[in-house]
Amino acid sequence: MWPWSHAAVGYLCYSLGTRLVGRRPTTGPTVAVLFGALLPDLVDKPLSWVFGLVPQGYAVAHSVLLAVPLGIAALVLTHQHDRRLLGIAFVVGYWSHLLGDVLFGVLRSNPHAFGRVLWPIVTLPAYEQPVLTRLGDYVSVFTGFQSTDDAMIVILGASVVYVTIGVWIFDGRPGLTPIRQALERSFDGPTDGNE
Repeated sequence: MWPWSHAAVGYLCYSLGTRLVGRRPTTGPTVAVLFGALLPDLVDKPLSWVFGLVPQGYAVAHSVLLAVPLGIAALVLTHQHDRRLLGIAFVVGYWSHLLGDVLFGVLRSNPHAFGRVLWPIVTLPAYEQPVLTRLGDYVSVFTGFQSTDDAMIVILGASVVYVTIGVWIFDGRPGLTPIRQALERSFDGPTDGNE
């Protein structure tokens, strides 16, 4: 899945969950769910693509052997500091990422779909192409040089993102106010009283 698809799926799960318990999404948990949804790739892709420490971009942070205890630790820690919603949102984002990668692998008939989340029990085969070639392949999906199957995956992913944007707007655009306020402060600049 693409990063924006992971963020979208994580946010949809969080939004639906908050609505099921009679709440509305808020800024802090929205940031936590997005961070959790992106964290596995922020860890594993550089470990593989940049540093070559693992053979694939599905390793340490994608492993349920790390995700489960890390999720439990996040829940315990945030509970102790009376910030339970942040912990829940982080776990929703993180675990939705892993589920999304497995489902995406199943949709693409990848024989390693479940192996993506079982490191180090399952170590996926090393990438066959250098990182720049792989990046070129990823970009080609958006420039029209893809198969029909790839196009359908892109359309499905884009649909999820567009639906999520609509849900986020309906939810009141949580997370946008602090960004807007920070930008307004940066453009206002300091006042010296001479105006």
